[in-house]
Amino acid sequence: MKVLIGMTRSDTIVSGSFKHICQIGEKFRKEGAEVVYAIGGNGEAIDKLRDSGFKVHALTDLKREVSPLSDLFSLLKLVRLILCEKPQVCSWHTAKIGALGRMAAMLTFKRSYYVPHGVPFVNTPENKGYKKYQLIEKMLSILPSKIIGVCEFDKNEYLRIGVPDKKLLVIRNGMLGKENNTWQLTDKPVHFITAARFEDQKDYVTLSAACHQLLAANKAFTLSIYGDGQYESEVKARFADFPEGMIHFCGVVDNFADKLAEADVFILSSFWEGLPRSIIEAMACKKAVVTSDVGGCSELIIEQKSGYLVPIRDAKIMAQSMIEYVDDKQKVVDHGLAAYTLYKQKYSLPVMLTSYAEEYGVLKPKQGV
Repeated sequence: MKVLIGMTRSDTIVSGSFKHICQIGEKFRKEGAEVVYAIGGNGEAIDKLRDSGFKVHALTDLKREVSPLSDLFSLLKLVRLILCEKPQVCSWHTAKIGALGRMAAMLTFKRSYYVPHGVPFVNTPENKGYKKYQLIEKMLSILPSKIIGVCEFDKNEYLRIGVPDKKLLVIRNGMLGKENNTWQLTDKPVHFITAARFEDQKDYVTLSAACHQLLAANKAFTLSIYGDGQYESEVKARFADFPEGMIHFCGVVDNFADKLAEADVFILSSFWEGLPRSIIEAMACKKAVVTSDVGGCSELIIEQKSGYLVPIRDAKIMAQSMIEYVDDKQKVVDHGLAAYTLYKQKYSLPVMLTSYAEEYGVLKPKQGV
């Protein structure tokens, strides 16, 4: 069979949604399916997929923002693409191509799924387009495509706006981890690590303020920041006054799991999320986690046993949570082991990939499961 996988943006390879479509593409190809991608723009994500041997169509006119003329052109291009490629299943990832792709699939009578990777209409001031996305999702709910949430939070948000339950599925995100058998607690400062793009969704203001509170309290720590994005200079400016060697901006890497394995605690400061793959990857690497309590994050954290949930925009609580690990390093170990146990139970990559392969028809479901 043939599967067409679409994603809106190609300007980064660090996003969780891009890693996700790479992993399901590899799984489907391994099981004998032909996988074709349709990706917006003409960025490095397209090059990476092509280097991996996949056929990729670059939708250079596809824009993230609403643009009636270019959106119509992109819709027509998707319709033509589907007619030419003749996939049995279409899988649309992220909001813009999720909208256009579902319409194109309906017009070409193709089975179709939409995976938002975080509900696009979360009501928070930083999500400036939430009302627009909520209206669009209500309108698109009449289409035959099913929506796959990556956590119960996603499903509940769609139910809240009136999308029928029969159109909703939940397949939890899954990740691979990397154990570092040489890692151990030392007398060095606790090493926090984060991976989050410099975009509207991520809350570097709160993270910076929390780190400043640790600095003011004379708490020794280091923080490694992995990511890129349009606000990179602004984020770097927020950390410019820290002592040399305390904050490290590390850019984008392909081997983030290796970096996680070497660190002590993963931290995610955000305004909205689905089920963050970065947290799951940290759990798979046996890392304690400090995260904003948004989206499905509460489904991943056992409060005070595998990490800490921080109220949105609360720098004081985030700082207090970080200090728990600075002052009691044994918690770094204990919470990391608890996180790993939960990961093995619910969030391993093979479980997720098999669920997608069975739902899409790439694999036949096991009898009695």
